Amino acid sequence: MKKYFLSLLIGFAFWSAALAQYQGGGGRGASQSVGHIYGKIIDSLTGKGVEYAVVTVSGYKYDTVKHSGGITVLTGDLTKGNGEFNLENLPISNELTIKFTAIGYKTVERKYTFQIDFQKAMKQRSSGDNAGSGMSGIASMTDKDLGNIKMSINNQLKEVNIVAEKPDVEIKLDKKIYNIEKNITISGGTAEDALKTIPSIIVDLDGNVSMRNASPQIFVDGRPTTLTIDQIPADAIESIEVISNPSAKYDASGGMAGIINIVLKKNKRTGYNGSIRAGVDMRGKINANGDFNVREGKINAFVTVGLHQRESIGSSTTTRDNLIGSPLTNISQTDPTTMNGYFLFVRGGFDYFINNRNTLTISGNLGKAHFVNTDALTTGTDTIHPGYTNNSTMMRNDTSGRDFNSLGASILFKHLFPKEGTDWTADVNYNSNGGNSYGNYYTNFYDVGGYMYRPEVQQRQTGYSSSQFITAQTDFESSLKNNIKIEAGLRSSIKNYTSLSSSFILNPLTDTFDELKVFGVNYQFTDQVYAAYGTFGQEFKKFSYQVGLRLESSLYSGGFVDSTVKYQYQYPIVPFPSIFGTYHLTDKDDIQLNYTRRINRPSFFQLIPATDYSDSLNIKRGNPALKPEFTNSMELSYLRNFGHSNTIMFTGFYKNSTDLITSYQLLEMSPVLHRNVIINTYENALSSNSYGAELTAKFSVKKVVDFMANYNIYYTVIDASNVAEGLINKRTNWFARLTSTIHFTKSLSLQMTGEYTAKSNLPLNSGGGGGRWGGIGGGFGGGGMSSPGATAQGYSLPVYYLDAGLKFDFLKDRKATITLNGADLLKSRIVQTYSESTYFTQNTSRYKDQQFFRITFTYRFGKFDVSLFKRKNTKVNTDGLNDMQQ
Repeated sequence: MKKYFLSLLIGFAFWSAALAQYQGGGGRGASQSVGHIYGKIIDSLTGKGVEYAVVTVSGYKYDTVKHSGGITVLTGDLTKGNGEFNLENLPISNELTIKFTAIGYKTVERKYTFQIDFQKAMKQRSSGDNAGSGMSGIASMTDKDLGNIKMSINNQLKEVNIVAEKPDVEIKLDKKIYNIEKNITISGGTAEDALKTIPSIIVDLDGNVSMRNASPQIFVDGRPTTLTIDQIPADAIESIEVISNPSAKYDASGGMAGIINIVLKKNKRTGYNGSIRAGVDMRGKINANGDFNVREGKINAFVTVGLHQRESIGSSTTTRDNLIGSPLTNISQTDPTTMNGYFLFVRGGFDYFINNRNTLTISGNLGKAHFVNTDALTTGTDTIHPGYTNNSTMMRNDTSGRDFNSLGASILFKHLFPKEGTDWTADVNYNSNGGNSYGNYYTNFYDVGGYMYRPEVQQRQTGYSSSQFITAQTDFESSLKNNIKIEAGLRSSIKNYTSLSSSFILNPLTDTFDELKVFGVNYQFTDQVYAAYGTFGQEFKKFSYQVGLRLESSLYSGGFVDSTVKYQYQYPIVPFPSIFGTYHLTDKDDIQLNYTRRINRPSFFQLIPATDYSDSLNIKRGNPALKPEFTNSMELSYLRNFGHSNTIMFTGFYKNSTDLITSYQLLEMSPVLHRNVIINTYENALSSNSYGAELTAKFSVKKVVDFMANYNIYYTVIDASNVAEGLINKRTNWFARLTSTIHFTKSLSLQMTGEYTAKSNLPLNSGGGGGRWGGIGGGFGGGGMSSPGATAQGYSLPVYYLDAGLKFDFLKDRKATITLNGADLLKSRIVQTYSESTYFTQNTSRYKDQQFFRITFTYRFGKFDVSLFKRKNTKVNTDGLNDMQQ
């Protein structure tokens, strides 16, 4: 009945059209759009349906407003899972061009015209045919099955590695994107190695990251993470985004630094692809990574697995002349250190394409690590009296370890609106980590003759920490008329953190370990931040701008587990504006100016007023009167393009911070240790002003040698005269990095990265030693030296290093690669500092993993196949194109 009714309607339409033609009513644009064609696209070799192929129909269309016509796209369709397509409302009197396109296939294009014989239909009607049969005949003339359309594989696109290459550097309105997949020197390494190659970023010996003399936030896939950079395999990273001056869309926290976003690999190509990597370093430690991606129908699944073993060897030496105490002492210390262990990283998930406009993505990651550190600390003390010197030596051997587990999960929903450039996303992210730590310390004391003058001291530490980080965010963006774009969003984040530690000392009388309550520290805190933002941008012919406003409110609460006293700090709603503007001087020249306001809130230990004796030589105490520091930041950038492979960018920046949170040292009598001790606490300095410039250049010489050069210089003035009279610290620093890649052949390349950091003043808020490889050493009952602290003046000596990597591609289509990497080839990466304060003068020297080599093998595989798992259709018609031949 339905088909009969449809035939009546179509027949009536064509009788009307015929009548209009006989009466002279036909005119330009009077063609009836009642044509209907359908069919199925199949793979010419397998006969399987081609999913997500695009079918477009072009033909003549008359514009009744402009009173003119021309060839244009009339309609289109996307094939279903079985390759079927359906196109309606097509003009029947004009020639049509039908084009079939699909990823990995050669384009097919055909001409078609509906063959409508109105006179024959009218004769059939007048000869007595019933209306149904007559109109069904007309309907059959406008309803055409094109059969099976064969599409052949495009051989140039069959293999996954034959794709358009991304540029090494991409400049966006509010960030720079560095695509590192072709970087040779990081193969088999971690994100720590990858960040060392990125302009503007410095990674020190301990893995601490700084950008323009401040510590940035580390994101993974656009969201905060509990993973550290040495727990992410470099081979799992697709690109690194440097957001030196984040807009209102991003978190306002971070103070003077910006955001570094590590984007992990994920592919959405139809078919399957992946790679496996395996390597070994000079110490016999292996690294193995693999990733796999498959897309079929509505599902795109991906997984990455990485195992990285590591043995790190380093050493530090420290000499100090104490200027307080009776008697005065000179101290010298050496500390060779070895760290041995592994970390395991697993990441996986899937995209579910609900339909063309809705996508659900679920992903997760697991991490596990185990590391053991061994130290052999030797400290010699010269006690100076008028007329004689008394020498003593302390030797401490310790073994400490840490087990680490992490879990992350993310759910993302994205909706595309019919209007181009308009979408809405909502996501929830959960990250947690936790772990146990331990340390065993054996300390012996010797006099000048080498005899033990007191019994061996045995100490033990145990610890546990855990954190949960939950973020929920929703974002909306839309493109309006006149090249206007708006964005808006809401975000909430909640972080819960717990740390428990205990310290013990061996009682020689009972041969048991007694707990030292005063040296243990057990605390927990909750940090909550709620935010809303909106941006408005517009693009003109040569000028584009974006203004934004972010509102944030936060609540910080915590305390010591074994105390009833709790601390809570609530910060009201604070506005954070941002302004970005870009002017296109020419097709090759752009100039950009931006401004943002940011905040750095005090952390738990900076606020809690209780004294922490967990390390008796680095005693800490918070200051509940601390205020957040606010930073106003401006950047002016100029970008010049000299073709596809050559660019140069200059950036000048200025940052002003008020109420800068800085370290400060106090000397007081300790009721616990019964002696004078240095207390490391915190104060708000009046202000900090930083000026700097950065030059980044990328250029190629005849496609044989590529260069990436980066130069940074900055000058900082910190006014802490409110903390101590006349305390104004001025600091100048510059560093340069050059990466060059020589392409000997298409298969053989050599990459070298060199960096030089000039002599510079020590920052006001850090010391000249300490850290994992330095003076503190981690003990609490003897040995080690405390950091010189905030009021120390001093400088660091120049340091430079050279890394290199050699890559050779082989097998068909260069599917396999062998890479040889060498780090610190000149054994020159030695960090040396000199510092002085009211309490002492100190020299330190540290190094780690000099002339370190590793070799890595990589194999890539993949195939574009739009229908991997579906059963073959044995009833396909291979003659479906016959009716389309002209």
